[in-house]
Amino acid sequence: MEIRFQSAHTGNYRASARERAQIAYLVIHDTAGSASAQQAAEQLAHAVFSASVHYIVDENGVWQVVRDADVAWHCGTRGTYYHPYCRNANSIGIALCSRMLDGRYAFQADAVENAVQLVRLLMECYAIPAGRVLRHYDVTQKTCPVPFVEHAAAWQAFRQRLDDAGKMDMPRPLAFPAPVGYNKGGRISGQARDGLSPCCLYGNQEEIT
Repeated sequence: MEIRFQSAHTGNYRASARERAQIAYLVIHDTAGSASAQQAAEQLAHAVFSASVHYIVDENGVWQVVRDADVAWHCGTRGTYYHPYCRNANSIGIALCSRMLDGRYAFQADAVENAVQLVRLLMECYAIPAGRVLRHYDVTQKTCPVPFVEHAAAWQAFRQRLDDAGKMDMPRPLAFPAPVGYNKGGRISGQARDGLSPCCLYGNQEEIT
C-alpha cells in the first residue's frame, strides 16, 4: 500500500517516541466534510486545530499526517471516557473521508476498502487484534464515525473483515535496518527510531512539501 505523507502542523499533535508495544489500539473516525484525504492533510498542515489523526483515507488512497511514534490528538475528552484503556497516548487514529449522500454522511465503498487494507497492515505491524479496533464513539461516545455509529451493521461488516484477516496468512511488513530522515527528494531514508520499522511508521510514502 502506498501512503503519502504531509506533516500536520506541530500545534495539532504531540511529538513523541512511542515504541511498538505502546501502540495498542486503532481508532476509526470520519472527517464529516467534503474534503478529500489530500485536502484534509493540507488543512492539518497549514492551520492549528489542536486535533489530528495519524492517517486520512478516501477512495483514492491514504495520507499520513502524524507519524505513528508521535501522539495525535484524536480521541481525548474533557468529559467521560467510556473505554477503560484506549487513549491518545496508546492509539493510532484513522479518519475516513465521508461524503454527503441524501442528506447524510456516508463512506464510499473504495474508501472503506482502502481503510480495511490500512487497518490490516497496522494490525499486523503492532500485533493489534480486531477487538482493539474501535470507533471514536466507543471511547468517548461522540457520534463518530457517523456512518459506523448510525449504521451498526456497516460497522460490524467492517469489523468482520478484520476478524477474517486474522484467520489468513498476512504478509509480514517490510523491515528496514538509524534515525529516519528525508533526503532532498523527500523520500524516507535510514532506519526508524525506537525499533519501529519504516513500514509501520510510514508505509511506502513520499513527503509532500
